[in-house]
Amino acid sequence: MGGCMKNILLCNNSMGIGGVETVILNQVTAFTKKGYNVYVVAGKGIYSDKIEELGGNFIELEFPEGNTINVDRINKLVQTIKEKQITEIHIHKYQCIPTVMPAALISGIPYFAYEHGIRDTRKYYTWNYPIYKKLFPIYFKNAYKIIAITPKVAEFTQKEYNIEKSKYEIVHNGIDFNIYNNENPNYEGEIKKAVIISRFYNEKINTILEGIEIFSKLLETYPTAKLEIVGGGEEKEKIDKYLQELQIDYANNKEEATVNFIGEQNNIIAYLQDADLLLGVDRCALEGIAMKVPVVITGYSGIKGLITEKNINSSAEENFSGDNMETISLEECINQVLQLKEKRQEIVEYNYNFATEKLNCFKNYINVEDKVNNKVEWIDIFKDIEESTNTIEEQSKDIKAKYEWIQKIEKENENLENKNRELQDKLNKVEEANEDLKKELKDIYSSKRWKYTEKLSKIIHRGK
Repeated sequence: MGGCMKNILLCNNSMGIGGVETVILNQVTAFTKKGYNVYVVAGKGIYSDKIEELGGNFIELEFPEGNTINVDRINKLVQTIKEKQITEIHIHKYQCIPTVMPAALISGIPYFAYEHGIRDTRKYYTWNYPIYKKLFPIYFKNAYKIIAITPKVAEFTQKEYNIEKSKYEIVHNGIDFNIYNNENPNYEGEIKKAVIISRFYNEKINTILEGIEIFSKLLETYPTAKLEIVGGGEEKEKIDKYLQELQIDYANNKEEATVNFIGEQNNIIAYLQDADLLLGVDRCALEGIAMKVPVVITGYSGIKGLITEKNINSSAEENFSGDNMETISLEECINQVLQLKEKRQEIVEYNYNFATEKLNCFKNYINVEDKVNNKVEWIDIFKDIEESTNTIEEQSKDIKAKYEWIQKIEKENENLENKNRELQDKLNKVEEANEDLKKELKDIYSSKRWKYTEKLSKIIHRGK
C-alpha cells in the first residue's frame, strides 16, 4: 500500500442485529486502527451508536427493498462521496445495490461486492424485484473485488456471470480479539449456563430448535442448568411452541426460568463472559471461540457437534455453518459435550489459538490498492441493456403468439357455441312438434269418434 489517506465508505441496509453488522463493526475498528477515515452509511439500528464509539462516522440513509432506481437517493449518496472524498466503497448487502452501485460508477470510485451468506439468496431478489436480473451482472462484473466468505459462496456468481476467478477474494469472517477477550475463562467441566445467539428468522429456526434439543438432553445430566437465548425476530412463536412440547419453562428476562429470552442485544460479550457452552452457527460460533467458550455447531440440516482440534479447520472454511461437517446423532453430541468435564481447557485453548492465527480481523480485511481507478465496463452494461431489450422482444413475440392462439381458440369456441345454439334450436323445434303431435293424438284418442271406431272394430273382430 502507498501512503495516501484512505476514506472508506461501508454500506449496509441497516445497523440492526446480525452477523454482517458485527463484521462492519470489526471493519470500523480494523480500518481506523490503520489510520483510515471510516464512514458507515446505513439505516439506523441498535448498532448505530457503536460505530461512533469505535472511531467511525455514522451516516443515516435508508436502503429499502424495491424494484426501482431512486435518483434522489443516488444523488444524495454521490454528494456524500464527494464531500467525504471517499476513496473506496464496501457494499455489504444486496438492498444497497440499486443506490450504491450507480453512485460508485458515477463517482468513479472502486467498490467491493460482499457475499456474506452461505445460502444463495439472489433468487429471492430476482423473483420479487425483477430489476435485479439486470443489476446483478453489472454489479459483479464492475466490482473491484468480490469478497466471498467461503469458496462455495464464490461459485454462486462466478459461473453464472462468467467472472474471472482473479476478481474473487476468499475472506473468512474475522474478529477483533482485543474486544472479544475473556481474561477469566471458565475451565470447569460443569454446564451451568448455555447460550444461543441468533436472529429468529426462518432460515435460522432449525439451528435454534436443534440447540434447544441439545440443551433439553443436557438437563438430564445438569438439571439446574439455564439457557439464555439472545436475539429476536418473527419466528419466536415456533420456539415457544417447541419449548412447550419439551415441557421446559421459559420466560422473558427472568433469571429463575430454565430458558430465558434476553431479546436483541448489542453487547454479546456480556452474555458470553460466563457461558459454559454456546449452541449455534456462523459468526456467533467464532465469537464463542474468541471468548474461550466451548461451541457446538447445531447446523442448518442436523447436529454437527462440538468444535475441536479435529474439525475446526474444516468448520472455519464454511464459516462455522456446519455445511461441510458430518451430521451426528443427539446422543453422540451429548457424549462430546460431556467430555468437557476432562478436556474443556484443552479444547477451548486450541480453538482460541487457531482463531487468533487464522481469523484475526486485522489480518484478513483488504483495501483497494493505491491509485486504482474504477474501470467501468460500459460496453458490458450496454450489452446487458441490449440483451434485456432482446429478451423483452422475444417475450413480446411469445406473448403475442400465445395471445393469437388464444384468440383463435376463442373464435373456434364461439363457432362451436353458435352451432350448438343452432342444434339446440332445432332440437327445441322437434320437441315442440312432438309435443303438438302428442297433444293431437291425445285429442283423437279421447274423441267420441275414436271410441265408436274402437267398438265397431271389436264387433267386426268377434264376427270373424
